[in-house]
Amino acid sequence: MTGFPFPTYNLVRVARDLTVRLAEDRPGALAKVVQTLSRSGVNIEGIAEIEGVVHVLARDPSLARTALRSGGYEIEGELEVVVLPMPDRPGELGMAMQRLADAGVNVRFAYLATGTRVVIGCDDVTRARQALGPTQN
Repeated sequence: MTGFPFPTYNLVRVARDLTVRLAEDRPGALAKVVQTLSRSGVNIEGIAEIEGVVHVLARDPSLARTALRSGGYEIEGELEVVVLPMPDRPGELGMAMQRLADAGVNVRFAYLATGTRVVIGCDDVTRARQALGPTQN
């Protein structure tokens, strides 16, 4: 463990991250994914697109899955993720990542969600939750 004074993060919860790959990474492709979700009434809580791979965190993952499939998108991956409320100040994300590293948790991806939250896809959600603090679910 490092010498950092790690805070305990409140309300760490688990959610589902859906992954789709764009047919082409070009202008308007991400807009179509977002519009597909929005037209179906999906509340997007977080989204990240990196080189044609789109990660979606939705309040209702079942509805998001159905909307994406109806829009012609293949769900390439679905992963249980940690959603961590994050104070908006320098060093907070670094401390959380260090706690995960110290616990031996491999972070596969991370992105921001609404409400200053961080979505963390990792190899062991249970250990990640234990490393980060109290949980909501």
